[in-house]
Amino acid sequence: TRTARITAASATCRLIGGRDWCPPKLRRARTRTTLDMAETQIGKKQPLKLRDKLFMSFSVLSIVILFASAWVINSQAVAGARLEVQQEMKTSLPLYDAVWREQAGRLSTLGMAMAGSPIVKAIFGDSRAARDRETIHQMLLEFGHELTENVDMILISDGGGSITFAEGPDSDLPGLKELPAARAVATDQKAAESFMILGGRLFHLALIPVTLHSESADFNNTLAVLVAGSELNRKMAIELKQRAHSDVLFFAGDRLYASSLEPEAEADAARTVAVREIGRREPDQPAELMIHGESQFAFARMLAGLDGRQVGYVVVLHSLGSAGKLLHAVSNRLVLIGTISLILVLMVSYFVARRVTQPLESLAAGAIELGRGNYEYQIDLSPNGEVGQLASAFEQMRQSIRQGQAVLLRSERLATVGQMASGIIHDLRGPLAAISNAAELFSRTELSPGQRQVLAESQLRASLRMGAMLREILEYSNGNYELNLERRQLAAVVKTVVQESVTSDVAPGVGVEVNIPPNLFVLADYDRVRRIFENLVANSVQAMPQGGTIRIRSSEVGNQVRISVADTGPGIPAQLRDRLFEPFVSQGKQGGTGLGLAIARRIAEAHGGSLTLVSSDGQPAEFCVELPLVSET
Repeated sequence: TRTARITAASATCRLIGGRDWCPPKLRRARTRTTLDMAETQIGKKQPLKLRDKLFMSFSVLSIVILFASAWVINSQAVAGARLEVQQEMKTSLPLYDAVWREQAGRLSTLGMAMAGSPIVKAIFGDSRAARDRETIHQMLLEFGHELTENVDMILISDGGGSITFAEGPDSDLPGLKELPAARAVATDQKAAESFMILGGRLFHLALIPVTLHSESADFNNTLAVLVAGSELNRKMAIELKQRAHSDVLFFAGDRLYASSLEPEAEADAARTVAVREIGRREPDQPAELMIHGESQFAFARMLAGLDGRQVGYVVVLHSLGSAGKLLHAVSNRLVLIGTISLILVLMVSYFVARRVTQPLESLAAGAIELGRGNYEYQIDLSPNGEVGQLASAFEQMRQSIRQGQAVLLRSERLATVGQMASGIIHDLRGPLAAISNAAELFSRTELSPGQRQVLAESQLRASLRMGAMLREILEYSNGNYELNLERRQLAAVVKTVVQESVTSDVAPGVGVEVNIPPNLFVLADYDRVRRIFENLVANSVQAMPQGGTIRIRSSEVGNQVRISVADTGPGIPAQLRDRLFEPFVSQGKQGGTGLGLAIARRIAEAHGGSLTLVSSDGQPAEFCVELPLVSET
């Protein structure tokens, strides 16, 4: 596991004098593992970098400002365009008034000319001739072209308002018997103009009294009233549109009478104007309408009768199409400028955020490296201002820690060398004493050949034991095991170790229970794997001087086999549990180098397995060995 690899690597580094003395493979493994753990912890504490936070803040603020500016500019452009169209319409309204005055002037001029004609007066002075339609037709022919060009209807009434002659665009007018407005004009003896609905048609009328003058200017006799009218029809609406460049709608009451619009737009216009009640608005209060998919400004002008009451109204429409094109162009330019500005803002925001945070990121990287033990990492001292001061202070701290670490490493190396030398001297003292005693006895001449043979064998065993101790220390220090891997039956390996290690002489009163199926095979170096179990069994035996039981069981976990070695001894002291697999750590052990468990774990890891303590504090010791399985065949 990751923790096991870190512990093993750290133990080896301490053994041979600190980090600089670590074997290259173990140093790289420890560095990679530490980096992963540091990055994981940093990722949990800091899910979003300061650079990203600044970049997002600058970007959001800039985007809000850009959109707000675009909205203000667009609103100003829209308001300006609407105001311009409104002013243009207000300027054009007097033109419509001039058109009505011009129309009324033509009708009045014609009526005055007819009323002042001696022939007309002679005819209306004769009651018989005044009621003869043929005579009146002949009279009207005298005015010929001018009459047919400007007049759509002719009415003649007497002074009481009774119609004596009517000629208009349809057959309803002959049925007209009386015209109250004519009676009022006859009474006042003054010409007047009026809008009126006659026979279901909307007319612009000029009423001119035909008077017979007496010797006194204050008393005249009204012979008749001439009424000349022009119909407010589509022809007139189109004429007004051509002159004022705006559409015109004539309403009789609330009903659309005629307009310059196309037929498909008239119904929509009539409905919209009626709903918005445009005819009741003041002339200087335009309304914005949507007619047939196009936005329009609308002004209304009342069409009043002779008594001043509203007969209908005319609506003038001015299209916002040109303003819409302008606004569309402005919007397109705003979108283009906004897009370019947004890209520039994002680039500048990223540059500023990176410029601000890069020195901080460099300091953070230095702090991480310092936490990993890399005291050679150089801090960037180029930033100015407060960040530069912080970098300088951090660099001074790094130099101080590096110097202190160097002193600490030297002290640790000396302590490690002393501890290792003490352990080696303690462990070699027994074999050296055996060799020394044998050599001293060899100097005595009275020894028999059999005694000399025994002493020689004692020296050989002592020297072999010293060689084995030194070889274990050397292999552990190098961290390299040249394994001779073969397919081995696990049960046979464990039973051989038990038979050789647990005897009545070495382990009196100790029983062993082995429960390992015979069909479990491992790919292992026989001597090395034996060393693992020899060490575990020897530790259990020494932990139970008064006797006990050692239980060895196995279970399959995936493609590995897990072997449990447990005893009934007092267990591992709490103060040793965290350092149990470190070198030269032992408790009441007789002989050995103090490297047993450390070497056993290293051998298990070299096979692709592991060795761990699984028992809890205060319980008998139980170790777990994991080794890779191979198939039976």
